Amino acid sequence: MPPPYAIRSTRREDWRELRGLRLAALADPAAPVAFTERYDKATALPREEWEKRAAGGDRVTFIGEDPTGRWMGMLSVFSTPLCVRVVGVYVRPEARGSGLAGALMRRAAEWANGRELRLHVHEHNERAARFYASFGFRPTGATDTDPRNPALRAYELAYRPRQDGPGPGPAVRPARR
Repeated sequence: MPPPYAIRSTRREDWRELRGLRLAALADPAAPVAFTERYDKATALPREEWEKRAAGGDRVTFIGEDPTGRWMGMLSVFSTPLCVRVVGVYVRPEARGSGLAGALMRRAAEWANGRELRLHVHEHNERAARFYASFGFRPTGATDTDPRNPALRAYELAYRPRQDGPGPGPAVRPARR
């Protein structure tokens, strides 16, 4: 049985942990097809920027903590007039396949409060595309070019929440206080 994860939003004082997890994401071998932010640029960001990201505001970051308090995954959401955008989805390699990505996505859907979720997935990020499809995301038909290589594309996917609750999979345990 996978470990239970506490899913919660970040706070300003979480900036060090957020920075560490984001840098791990950007150093991951899949980073070139998963994120537009570059590792070298992120390492140069000042503390104030990480505090701002952790504090939220117009963008909320949800993290998944294991029972020891180690941050194992994250994603961020923000509202647009048409939908809620999901960005920065990352799960540490040792937690992949454990249900954490689904728990994070269900929390994003709860936060969206019935609004449609949309995200982009790179055409070469097959693992992520399979996960999003299993969660219920479907292609919208819109595409975007990869800013690092305009010959490559990212596909927009949309998820429309069910009336009986967001997404498949086990429930999320409450975050520690």
